[in-house]
Amino acid sequence: MDRKTRRKLILHLIQEQPVSTQDQLLTLLSEQGVSATQATISRDIHALNIVKATSNGQTRYTQLRNEGQGQNEELFAAIHDNVEEISTVQFINVLKTTPDSSYATVLAGLFDDAKLPQIAGTVAGNDTLIIICHSPAAAEAIERLVNDHRRDF
Repeated sequence: MDRKTRRKLILHLIQEQPVSTQDQLLTLLSEQGVSATQATISRDIHALNIVKATSNGQTRYTQLRNEGQGQNEELFAAIHDNVEEISTVQFINVLKTTPDSSYATVLAGLFDDAKLPQIAGTVAGNDTLIIICHSPAAAEAIERLVNDHRRDF
C-alpha cells in the first residue's frame, strides 16, 4: 500500500474509533492487511498533524486542522494553544507543551516549516521541544517570539 492510501486509512481509523497508542494503530492497520513499522506510523502521525487529546477522561488520537491560516499564523496559534513554558540556556530553547499531548512533534514541524533563520534545528519528545539556535542572541529572539504568542497558564 502506498503512503497516501495508508495515511487516508489512518485518518479513517482514528475518526471511527478511539485509538490511543501507536501499537493499537499498528494492530488496526494489520487487521486491514497493511504492514507497517512503528517508525513509519510515527512519521505518518507527524505528517498528518495527529496528536493525543483527552475528552471526558478518554485519551485518543485526533487530527489538528488549521486550514485557511498562513504558515506563521498556524505556528503562532499552536504556540498560543499549547506552549506552557519556555526556558533558554545559551543557544537552546526548551519548550514544554500540554502534558501527554504528543504535541511537541507537531510544533517542531511547524517551527521547521517556518524556516526561521535563527533556528538550526529541532528535537521533539512527547511534551518537550528543544529548539537549537545558531547563537545565544538567536535563542533569545525565539524566546521573545514564543512569549509574545503564548498564553499565560
